[in-house]
Amino acid sequence: MAKDQRYFVDVCLEIYVPDQGCGDNALINESKDANWFANEICSQIPKAINKNFKYSERPYSVNDATFVKQQRG
Repeated sequence: MAKDQRYFVDVCLEIYVPDQGCGDNALINESKDANWFANEICSQIPKAINKNFKYSERPYSVNDATFVKQQRG
């Protein structure tokens, strides 16, 4: 049997963060919300994916998902 291979995959997610109003503070708050939301998504990805593939033919799994950076669109 071949040794299990680990792959590191870069993924881009487009997320929506509600408008926080006008001005500099609004942009700061939106940025903080986007960081929080992205970290929440990343923390839930392994559990959700592993649950969906629990009974797959092969033992696919996700060990970790990490938030690296954000860009404002």
